[in-house]
Amino acid sequence: MKKQRWFWGIFFLLSAVLLVASQMGWVSARISFWSIIITLFLIAAFIQSLVHKTITGMIFSVAFLCMVYAEPLGIKHLVPWTILGSAFLVSVGLSLLFHAGTGWRIDRYRHRRATDKTEEATINDDSYTQLSGSMNSSIQYVQAQNFKRADIDVYAAGMKVYFDNTIIKEDNAEINITASFSGVEFYVPREWRIEDRVNSFLAGIEEKGRPSAEDGPTVLLKGNLKLSGLVIHYI
Repeated sequence: MKKQRWFWGIFFLLSAVLLVASQMGWVSARISFWSIIITLFLIAAFIQSLVHKTITGMIFSVAFLCMVYAEPLGIKHLVPWTILGSAFLVSVGLSLLFHAGTGWRIDRYRHRRATDKTEEATINDDSYTQLSGSMNSSIQYVQAQNFKRADIDVYAAGMKVYFDNTIIKEDNAEINITASFSGVEFYVPREWRIEDRVNSFLAGIEEKGRPSAEDGPTVLLKGNLKLSGLVIHYI
């Protein structure tokens, strides 16, 4: 703990020096104030993920750094979904390798924990559903016959949630999502009308497919996305 305090203390002191130097023009590269703040945050997130041996956190930290400096790197045309998609695929691929007995495991004991399964499929049929994932890749099937609300909490993970067999009997329902350093996909009926009320920080929401023109139940999408991507598939 003492070493960690020393490390973060020095890190923030050096960050302060870099911030002042950039604003005084002592750094030759033209970097905006907010770019520096975001960069420092992402570097801290990367180091924290490295300390806790979180593959997804490290990959997404690098991905968002690439997005911040997309123009000088010449990859502006890849922002945001190609970079986010690639980061998600790379994180899942590395997670599979590190947990598949290849000798590349970051932590040889971590794979024994139930919460660190590479892929987990679960069926949920409650009106009020709670889903969570941390440092894993999971598939969730929500098959409630009177769906009202789902609370989804994802950290440094990949999660697919299928709502295609979910029935909403009332006029509306609610999905609360809290995701950090993660890639999440929802598969929802075309009749649903998604109303986006999510707070996002360095994150994005993409809709694929078209909702039906018919009147259907309204689903309020709430919560917070940080350094994450959410894709909604209408099926």
